Amino acid sequence: RASLFQLERGVCQLCKIDAHALFCRIKSLQPAERLNTLLNANWKLPSTKRDRFLQAPEEHDFWQADHIFAVAEGGGGSGLDNFRTLCTPCHRSETSKLHQRLKSKRLNEGADGSGKQLDIMSAFSNVKSSEEKTKKKRKRKRVAD
Repeated sequence: RASLFQLERGVCQLCKIDAHALFCRIKSLQPAERLNTLLNANWKLPSTKRDRFLQAPEEHDFWQADHIFAVAEGGGGSGLDNFRTLCTPCHRSETSKLHQRLKSKRLNEGADGSGKQLDIMSAFSNVKSSEEKTKKKRKRKRVAD
C-alpha cells in the first residue's frame, strides 16, 4: 500500500478523485462538517460504518490498493504492476463486478467440474443406469445362489 501510494499518491485511477487529499480535508474538519463535505464531493458513504467513518475517519476508508487482475481470478502472485489505487466507491463497484463474474462462472460450470453446463436429463439418466447396474448385480447374485 505504501509503495502504491508513492506511485499514485492516493489518486483513484478510475474517477481521478484525489482520495488522499479528501481524507486529509475530512480529517481536519469537525465531525458535524464532514458529512456535508463528503456529500458535496459525491462520496457514497457506507451505511454500515457511517458513524465511525464520520467520527474517526482513517485513510483506508478513502482509497484502496486494488488488484487489476483479481486474486480470485489468478492475479495474486504478481507484483506492484498488478495494483492500482481506487477510491472506496470505485473499489466497491469493481468488487461488485468481480462478484458477479465469479457467480456467473460458477453457474456456468457443470456439476462435474468440466466447465460444461450439465444437461438435467443426462444427470438423471446416469442415476438410473447406476440403479440398473445395482439391480443387475443383485439378479446375478440370486442366479448364482
